[in-house]
Amino acid sequence: MTKHSIDSHSPNEIYIVEALRTAIGGTNKALKDFSAVQLGGFVIKEILRQSSVPGDLVNQVILGNTVSAGLGQNPARHAAILGNLPDSVPALTINHVCGSGLQAVILAGQAIICQESDLVMAGGFESASRSPKILKKDASEKREDSDFSDSLIHDGLWCHITGKHMGELAEYLAEKNHISREEQDKYAYQSHLKACEAQELNQLAKEIVTVRINEDQIFTKDERPRRNISLERLSQLPAAFKDGGTVTAGNSCIPSDGAAVFLLASAQAVKKFKLKPKARVIAHASIAVEPKLTFTGSIISTEECLKKAKLKISDVDLFEISEAFAVQAIVTQQALKIPEEKMNIFGGDVALGHPLGAAGARILVTLVHALENQKKKTGLATVCLGGGGSVAVVIENLS
Repeated sequence: MTKHSIDSHSPNEIYIVEALRTAIGGTNKALKDFSAVQLGGFVIKEILRQSSVPGDLVNQVILGNTVSAGLGQNPARHAAILGNLPDSVPALTINHVCGSGLQAVILAGQAIICQESDLVMAGGFESASRSPKILKKDASEKREDSDFSDSLIHDGLWCHITGKHMGELAEYLAEKNHISREEQDKYAYQSHLKACEAQELNQLAKEIVTVRINEDQIFTKDERPRRNISLERLSQLPAAFKDGGTVTAGNSCIPSDGAAVFLLASAQAVKKFKLKPKARVIAHASIAVEPKLTFTGSIISTEECLKKAKLKISDVDLFEISEAFAVQAIVTQQALKIPEEKMNIFGGDVALGHPLGAAGARILVTLVHALENQKKKTGLATVCLGGGGSVAVVIENLS
């Protein structure tokens, strides 16, 4: 791998100094007692510790979150304070659905390129466990179950443009592209196998922040991957979104709890503070598609991002393709002709879980560390998002 020289590039380069995340907790499981802002705070605090960057040098914080009901004013600001950043550091919360965390990284990079900031914390956080019920104001005093709606569904998993659950749009994609139930189950099975192997070989440890649950328990491993999974068990699960359909709870991701955050820096900051960046952002793309075709978005964002980077699919060593549904990953892989050995090598969202606002940031955190782990040079991360869109980022390993 060719050694990168910071001096040989534009002062407007974007560097990833640190990339960390919590382990992913299932809904109402290990992380159920922590809010999204607490999870974000845990990661920010650890980034400050590992990078040895004084908090008062950070210019701003940008964090993505999807279901913000009940979190209070500007949850990113709250997370920043919990993460031991000084009161003087401003923070911004954005909502780009599942692309929130990755879009936050792009916004941070743009601030660096515009020379408005030198050091930015960016990423995403989510707690499916803490998503509240929504009560309509016009509900009668005698409240019925129908008066309440689940904010996780209403604000996170339901496309109000098409009037469809995201699972229904995954079914549409499977039918349109003739992706069978067997193909989806096989993909899900492989995702779990890869995630379990990565855990056994301790390949994810460097990217995960320890969360103390109580005096006697710490949380350090994604709890979703199933070691006892089998194709037979997957085949027995009923269709989740349509009678006779092919999308099931087994070949879909599950909404989860987790946070993923980066410390991004300008070339000037890297040199001034003698930082050792792990990666460099080469290019990024944020695109929109017809809402019912949202799960084809990663095909377009990947092509657009590679075009900006002046790269081809064959130039990319590792891909992290968000697995909201197995069918989405399959269609993306087939359309782009991504070699299996280059894609989601440590498993994906189907196995690990999908914390909505952190989903895009999580795959980029994993990509940063996977490139270092495998001694590879170039990687691409991409995620689709509700309403019809996708975000992609290409990075270069510098470790």
